[in-house]
Amino acid sequence: MTVKDHTSLLEGKISSVIWRNSQPMFMAILLLLMYELLESGLIALTSTATLTAFGFTVPITAAMTALAVGTSIRCNNQAVKSACLDKDNISLSISQVLLSSALKLLLITILALTFSEQLLQLLGNNDWLSSKIALEAPHLVTEQLSYINNRYYSWIFLGVVWQINGILRALNFCKIASIIMVYWVILKGSLALLFLLPQSPLYFDSLVAISLVHAISDISFTLISLYILHKKIKLKWPSLSDLKTQCKQPRLASILVIGQQLITPLSLAILTLIAASYSHTYVAAFALIFKLEAIILLIPMTLTTSMPAIIGFNYWTGNHQRVKQAYRYMFSVVLIAQFVIAVALNYTVDFWANTLCPHDTVAIHLKHYLTWLPWGYIGAGCVIVYQSTLNAKDKVINASVLGIVHRLVLLIPLAWFGLNDGEYSLYPLLMVGHLLSGLFVLYLFKAMTINKANTLPNKPAVAS
Repeated sequence: MTVKDHTSLLEGKISSVIWRNSQPMFMAILLLLMYELLESGLIALTSTATLTAFGFTVPITAAMTALAVGTSIRCNNQAVKSACLDKDNISLSISQVLLSSALKLLLITILALTFSEQLLQLLGNNDWLSSKIALEAPHLVTEQLSYINNRYYSWIFLGVVWQINGILRALNFCKIASIIMVYWVILKGSLALLFLLPQSPLYFDSLVAISLVHAISDISFTLISLYILHKKIKLKWPSLSDLKTQCKQPRLASILVIGQQLITPLSLAILTLIAASYSHTYVAAFALIFKLEAIILLIPMTLTTSMPAIIGFNYWTGNHQRVKQAYRYMFSVVLIAQFVIAVALNYTVDFWANTLCPHDTVAIHLKHYLTWLPWGYIGAGCVIVYQSTLNAKDKVINASVLGIVHRLVLLIPLAWFGLNDGEYSLYPLLMVGHLLSGLFVLYLFKAMTINKANTLPNKPAVAS
């Protein structure tokens, strides 16, 4: 078994540690987010109707990815705690959490397939299907359902790729985790261009082509990732008694961690449902906007791959002064990076809006989005990184409350007011919601520091 030494996370200049552990994943996350945008961009080359049909599935696929990432966070946290508190049994512990996480995704997949059409209906899809545009393209109805069902079939493979990547990062194999992610995304991008680019000899003018891209790449890299992880820690098949013991352990923490990842997709679903009742153009625009949001938040997204391990190891070993230093540096990086990105986008709004979508009705929404929301992401970035580190310290209730306040309590009511006020008032009010959430995070951090919330934790038995 090869388990790397974690003293590098506990010693040395904190800025150097954060840079060293974040840098390998930067390119992987960037490529992953750019692929998401590429996918929507290739669909936008077809028609507004196809983009709208795809847009109604985005909250569902976002939820699928979120649950996969949620189980990855659970695996990451388990690996960190095992490496700190129960290193002798790390192989068995990781095998158990990996197997149980995969089984949970499998059960959710069965439920999702059972209620596939109903989930689309909840998003307002039926109203669009009865519109003139959809009636003129009946093939989109079949394509849309086939696409989302195919995505469900390959969901468990998507989850395993994310779970193993989280485990590798927790065990300090950041470069290997990064390489896996990079080649995974390269395969996705290559297949997308092969199937979705009109100039390609294998062009497949159907939403189903996208589901094939995901299925091929996710299944391939599930097998590759499992092989690499087994070579590193020698996975052990847990016995029936091991699984029974694990089932008896408290589940609240793991349920909350996974549930947190559904907050953002739920927010996107509600936003889609509300906006669709005003105009279906919003749904087409959201298909691009939801992908752009992740790219603009690249720096915070990258930090979520490294900061939980850095904060977690120092927290669980009692090095609390170092935890405070890490937080201060983390917030500084996010605030500066998002400010610079917002300024840069402010001067290039027209270029990006017209480049990303050839349809004028959608492009004007992109212009308003790029004018306002990047400033709001200064606050959203702070929320994202802080929430991920709270989970690493087992403060999952705090992290859950933070996510609910940000995405549901603030954004949804403000979005409703914006849609009622005017066609494009949605975007400045969403910006206000993100900024308020950021201020809430800074208040929580200051309050927890003053109250000495991060006192030396008891060393509990390692639980999933």
